[in-house]
Amino acid sequence: MADNNNDRAPELPLSPHPAMQKLSQLIGTWRNEGGAPGTSTYRWGLAGHYLIQEFETETPRGRRLSGIEYTTWDHDTESLRSHLVADDGSNFAYTYQVDDDGTVWTWFGDKGSENYFKGKISDDGRTIVGRWQWPGGGFDAKSTRVSV
Repeated sequence: MADNNNDRAPELPLSPHPAMQKLSQLIGTWRNEGGAPGTSTYRWGLAGHYLIQEFETETPRGRRLSGIEYTTWDHDTESLRSHLVADDGSNFAYTYQVDDDGTVWTWFGDKGSENYFKGKISDDGRTIVGRWQWPGGGFDAKSTRVSV
């Protein structure tokens, strides 16, 4: 995600990029199980230009962690990009994609990274089952929506 879009100030749209609507399936609070158990709450922010995730988790190494993530359309990469910050000093970028068949991709950094999550949203929208994968490791994950 670009650090700023100052050069686009005169042309910034009043409505969110249409690709943001793909993330609407994530709105609500989710209980996460697997290698990083915890909760994630997703909501719209700033007139729908941002999807905001607040989370609490336990890392695969057993460390408690909380943070916030802001996802928006990035004109430079032509993708859904996020900035995630956490109470351990993390400041990460991710790339998101939600396919028409409900497949969810989250790449650490750029699309195509070897560190990624691939999951599937159930037909009823109540669960996401998938796997975080990276060179030399990974873990299965399941998220269940507990409220909208």
